[in-house]
Amino acid sequence: MTDRDVLRTTFSFAPPVDDAAAWHLRLDDLAAGIVEAFPGASTSWGADLGPRSAEALTFEVPLGAGVWLEGLATTPCPEVGSVMVMHASAAEAARFALWLRDSFVPSPDLVRFTSEMALNNGDDAHGHLPPYGSVDEIAQTLQQHIDATGRS
Repeated sequence: MTDRDVLRTTFSFAPPVDDAAAWHLRLDDLAAGIVEAFPGASTSWGADLGPRSAEALTFEVPLGAGVWLEGLATTPCPEVGSVMVMHASAAEAARFALWLRDSFVPSPDLVRFTSEMALNNGDDAHGHLPPYGSVDEIAQTLQQHIDATGRS
């Protein structure tokens, strides 16, 4: 499989639905964490997105070999929000998800995910990021999610 064959989608990472403030998400903390964890990363504050007012943070993270990961985080309510990585392969998204799980959220079992591909196919269920394990194990979980949603 070549890089051109790799399926890319937007992945959304969020706290559990029944505990939406579990991360205590503050975009200034997220921005500082991204810049510290990923040398060369950049962040910027975005404008409201959509019909509801929300703070927004865009970011770019270098993954090496000229590959960059673009993302967006929003907080529609204080300490409540989600983080997306856009147009990413499962392996690329896993590198960011590993940092998010192990270094940013208060507990590794608090990361749920879905993808634009799943939502476009009518699947609004959230998967659970493995609370422990390597970047390869996270990539496998994300890839299984992509494979389960189909390539339509």
